[in-house]
Amino acid sequence: MSEAIELRAEKRRNVGSGVKALRRSGKMPAVIYGRHVEPLAIQLDTRILNNTLRKVGKNTLIRLHVEGESEPRTVLLREVQRDPIKRALLHLDFQQISLSEKIRATVRVETVGECPDVRNGAGLLLVERDTLEVECLPIDLVDAITIDISQLKVNDAVLVKDIVPPPGIRLLEDPAESVLRITRLVEAVLEEGAAVEPGEVEVVERGKKEKEEGEEEGA
Repeated sequence: MSEAIELRAEKRRNVGSGVKALRRSGKMPAVIYGRHVEPLAIQLDTRILNNTLRKVGKNTLIRLHVEGESEPRTVLLREVQRDPIKRALLHLDFQQISLSEKIRATVRVETVGECPDVRNGAGLLLVERDTLEVECLPIDLVDAITIDISQLKVNDAVLVKDIVPPPGIRLLEDPAESVLRITRLVEAVLEEGAAVEPGEVEVVERGKKEKEEGEEEGA
């Protein structure tokens, strides 16, 4: 787990009004919520916030220093609202958490290594789950769980039960669910086009070839 990011915020007094003027002044509206805390409207420096967001992942711990409070709050950035056209920041939601209580979170699935069958063109990597739900203490939270695909071959699959999560993390998904698999390239192409079962691939390919040969003879 990387070190927590530090951020400073002020309490927002004019809640529900003057939001556009607030943004024009260089401040960004946000809210803090959590299981054991009352929701708190805050505002942050937009320039500093934009720079910080480049370093913050979905599961990065943030130490939020709120004006007038003696201790920082430990929070996670849960939602970032942006203008759909200009992509400018509009609002943020922070979830306050306790370092001693387990939380549930969603982490990305990342692959490492190179599958030989994918490299030589015989197979195609299909990622069927790009996120996994986990439970852990906040200090053990990671941005991604990595899966090594360098030893996989065509027709191999990685199920949830095959994944060894980082220390302190428990996977909450169905153990029998497939996360990724290596499929034969021709099967993957057919799956993208028409609904053809893997066992029908050879028949389809042979029928296509025979049709082409017949057209050539008749030409």
